[in-house]
Amino acid sequence: MHLDVLNGVTADFESARRLKVVFQQGWNHPDRVKGWVGGALHAEFHDPGCRQAWKDALSEAAGTTPSDRALDLGTGPGTISSMWAELGFRTTAIDFAPNMLEAGQRLAAERGLTLEFIEGDAEDPPVGERRFGVISTRFVLYTLPHPGYAIRRWVQLLEPGGKLVLIGHDRDQGQASGSTEVRAPRKHGWQVGEDYRAALDRLPFMDHKASDLQVVMEAAGMSEIRKLAVTGLDEARERLREDQPEVPVGSTTPYIVVGRK
Repeated sequence: MHLDVLNGVTADFESARRLKVVFQQGWNHPDRVKGWVGGALHAEFHDPGCRQAWKDALSEAAGTTPSDRALDLGTGPGTISSMWAELGFRTTAIDFAPNMLEAGQRLAAERGLTLEFIEGDAEDPPVGERRFGVISTRFVLYTLPHPGYAIRRWVQLLEPGGKLVLIGHDRDQGQASGSTEVRAPRKHGWQVGEDYRAALDRLPFMDHKASDLQVVMEAAGMSEIRKLAVTGLDEARERLREDQPEVPVGSTTPYIVVGRK
């Protein structure tokens, strides 16, 4: 019986490994990187007004941290990690898609920012014995085969008193958390394949909401858990739409769930 259990665990993690290969290939596709950087989900991060609203929200979430070391997981093209750097944090950014990291390095250089970019798995970040004052993710948890394990690992990487900052978005009724990514044949300039769709159907956190994050964070030992809005973003988005109607602007409502170790 013990052997059966071990075999089940081995099969489970082998299945997770195969899922990650599918996702890595998808996120690393050049068309997807190009579409992500220039598409609706990223356009607002280039707009000064929208960017400031995000930075204000991140600053509120971080509050007082035990150190100025920040870790952003599943960083993509450095969307959130670049803002931590602008806020004065010594920032490490991790992603398993080298083409996304290359885009992040390029965008950081354009902004005159110094970040450490590392290729690696968000579920088990390759940072050795280092610990961080703040750890963040955005659009990551729904893609992980083992989100509970991941959050537990992230909490271990926090310094005592450090902040875990999880960024998501409220969805329309009947819409899954990741549905903006996969429900159409082509998203962000990339053709969504059947293997990718099938892999997404096997993810346990595909349909999570902020309250689910709060429960998992509490189970991982976090305290002072709260949900924050990105105040001022709606107004900034509206100004962007008026000033540049040709620019695709996000329409979902983002939130931040933050807790202290």
